[in-house]
Amino acid sequence: MVDFSLTPRQKELREIAMDYATTVVEPIAIQSDQMPEVDKSFNWDLVREASIRGLRTLSIPERFGGEGADVLTLAMCGECIAYGDLGVAVGFDQTWKIMTAIANLCNEEQQNRWIPRIMEDDEFLLGIPVTEPLAGSDNLLPYDAPGSGVQMLAKRKGDKWLLNGTKRYISNGGLAKMYYVLARTDPDGPLSTSLTGFLVPSDVPGFSVPEVWDKMGQRAVQNGTLVFEDVEIPDRDRVGDIGASLPAVGALLLGFGSNIQAGATVLGVAQRAYDLSHQYAHERIQGGKPIIEHDIQRKRLVRMAMKLQATRSYLWYAGWNCKQQDFDRKHASMSKVFASEESLAVCVEALELWGATGYMKKNPIEKLLRDAISFLHSDGTNDVLSLKAATFMTQQRLVKTDKRYSKRVAEAALGQ
Repeated sequence: MVDFSLTPRQKELREIAMDYATTVVEPIAIQSDQMPEVDKSFNWDLVREASIRGLRTLSIPERFGGEGADVLTLAMCGECIAYGDLGVAVGFDQTWKIMTAIANLCNEEQQNRWIPRIMEDDEFLLGIPVTEPLAGSDNLLPYDAPGSGVQMLAKRKGDKWLLNGTKRYISNGGLAKMYYVLARTDPDGPLSTSLTGFLVPSDVPGFSVPEVWDKMGQRAVQNGTLVFEDVEIPDRDRVGDIGASLPAVGALLLGFGSNIQAGATVLGVAQRAYDLSHQYAHERIQGGKPIIEHDIQRKRLVRMAMKLQATRSYLWYAGWNCKQQDFDRKHASMSKVFASEESLAVCVEALELWGATGYMKKNPIEKLLRDAISFLHSDGTNDVLSLKAATFMTQQRLVKTDKRYSKRVAEAALGQ
């Protein structure tokens, strides 16, 4: 039986995250959004304050002094922080999911060397550069044609690796102190057997961030282009086996909850749009009475509330399901797609309720709409994630109906 009763600690963390969002983040969210210099829109005070409250280190294992939070807890906290500002929430969610990957994919020596440094430095954020000028969400399918997808190369040189290439549209780009970088160790092979992960500190020679992108939304977090020119990384900072990192990325997005947490952050945007709209509907007078007394607006608010409840229920179910032994991976992708589309719909409804007033920059609704749009593409485009979910569904049916389809092969495919 599915039980969504929260533990006392989950309730406490949710309250901490919401207090942080409403008292620390929200008061400066509009200022960060309207900052003309995009490389100055990120506020490090927010990171330091989150560290004091234990929010930055939520996913660090307890044995290192962190919270050891599970996917559902991270999703709830991400939603709360995004209530204050989506960009701020994205910066932390990137750090949470990569920290989860480090805790699950790195060896003991790597964990003992890196995690205490991440824990102790109140400004230590993480990034995962996957997208490149010629390849993005299609890496998640993958096409698997020889030489397709990621083009960044890692060439072995004794007990070191030389990394060369460019990553683009990377969240926390220029902010992160370490990146979990994915590069080809076989330039011509299929992506499924050619991708290797490396832990790359941001202060290594040859690494640069030549551009910070001027985005439509999520402006409180940097999104940058990363360039690697003969960046030398010791083999001890290689993550896992050579050529085996694509399944690890799949685990990060699905089994480790990245898609679910991403969906939860954009839900926080929609919840704020609803709350502001509900308040506005009581204050705005039309036809001699508040518009909350107009049937069309009351119905609009009900539609918004239904979408919020359905989305949160699905995300919580997906967060619960990913901890089960028979975890159904399609729900990770599908819940993110559903959350992003329904949250955007809620923000559109909010703009309709506010009318022209909501379209003006002095009011928050237009910002929330711009932020929500970004999640049709963040953490994998909805088109690609839908195709991935469809593949899972097809493979599951084959396992059940086609005796010629080896269960072993099917399970391996589901693990991509």
